[in-house]
Amino acid sequence: MRPKAAPPAGRRSGQTQKQRTRSTEAKVVRDLSEETERPLDAEDIALASLDAQVRAKEARSDLGATGGPDGVVAIHLSGAVIARLEAEARRRGIAESELIKRALVQYLRI
Repeated sequence: MRPKAAPPAGRRSGQTQKQRTRSTEAKVVRDLSEETERPLDAEDIALASLDAQVRAKEARSDLGATGGPDGVVAIHLSGAVIARLEAEARRRGIAESELIKRALVQYLRI
């Protein structure tokens, strides 16, 4: 193997210098484009999260605002569960069917 020699001091070294200058200039331009495309900051993320929560809450409230029932479902519960259901509905001041509907909506994450 031959040892590497220094590049000649002629035309070739001048081209290499120009190439280095060009690559440095291109890098500066690339850095500027990266500067303008910054990721979202904490405020943007918080606003997006809040917006998603509001949309989800509106969707859940729309579920109960449809008017009359779309269907009827019969369930069989033990006496102890019925007593707890009635007591909880009384405590909240709502009908048993409304309590069941709310529990199902929350459980199913509708």
